[in-house]
Amino acid sequence: MQKFSYHTHTNFSDGKNSAEEMIQQAVALGWDELGISDHLIVHKNLADSFSWYSWKKEPKIFHFDFNSIYDSFARHIEDVRKIANRYDIKVRIGAEVDFFTYSGWLDEFLKFKDKIDLDYYISGNHFLFIDDDCSNIIDIKDAAHMDIKEQINCIKRHFKTLGEAAKSGVFAFIAHIDYIRKTQICGRFDFLEEKKELIKIFAENNTATEVSTKGLRKANDFYPNCDMVKQLMDNNVKLVISDDAHRVTELGYNFSDAEKVFSDNNYSNRWFFSENSK
Repeated sequence: MQKFSYHTHTNFSDGKNSAEEMIQQAVALGWDELGISDHLIVHKNLADSFSWYSWKKEPKIFHFDFNSIYDSFARHIEDVRKIANRYDIKVRIGAEVDFFTYSGWLDEFLKFKDKIDLDYYISGNHFLFIDDDCSNIIDIKDAAHMDIKEQINCIKRHFKTLGEAAKSGVFAFIAHIDYIRKTQICGRFDFLEEKKELIKIFAENNTATEVSTKGLRKANDFYPNCDMVKQLMDNNVKLVISDDAHRVTELGYNFSDAEKVFSDNNYSNRWFFSENSK
């Protein structure tokens, strides 16, 4: 049984528990390691979005530039490391980054990455946009406010963006790759060519992704769904089990179900943290 998770959130972003409470729970579970990966969401035009009304209620999560988040993230890192020193568990501190493609975003992110002392990064995209400039950015949960044609174009772009994040080589793994099925028009058997191309990119770039049990909590199947997990395994993509825990009760949620998928498929190509994850 995997005794760690690297996709977790604390009340520094949108989690419900403190870092210390999450660490205490990981110790109680007998885990070897814990990764804390609070959200890092930076987009210069957030306030222009249809979704801004709801986003602005979460000032700890949404930011217009990387400079505005640096000081608080640096304090967060220092605080978590001090807490972790009191417990017999390896704690690593990362960030879950929404990947954007507008001109200058990646350069700004890489400058932030070089400056801040984080242990690793994962990428998990939660937004839709139509073109490289990320115009008309909108929360996935608000997709129904677009017309169908626009939704289709945005979802195709979404899978392409995940591929760009994978090809960047920056991330330890890519999170919840079919989170987009939260929309009404992207089900298990929709956008199969886009999903197939994304899996090909993972394989070609040796990019890991997760089998997230959050999908069992929220959407009756893993993120990604079992069909995509099988395709990932058929393409020998490195996989890690995640819980996307936002509270202590979600740490390790139904990991046994995910382990069964690995054992049933006799699959052993699994991602573990290494210094190369940075």
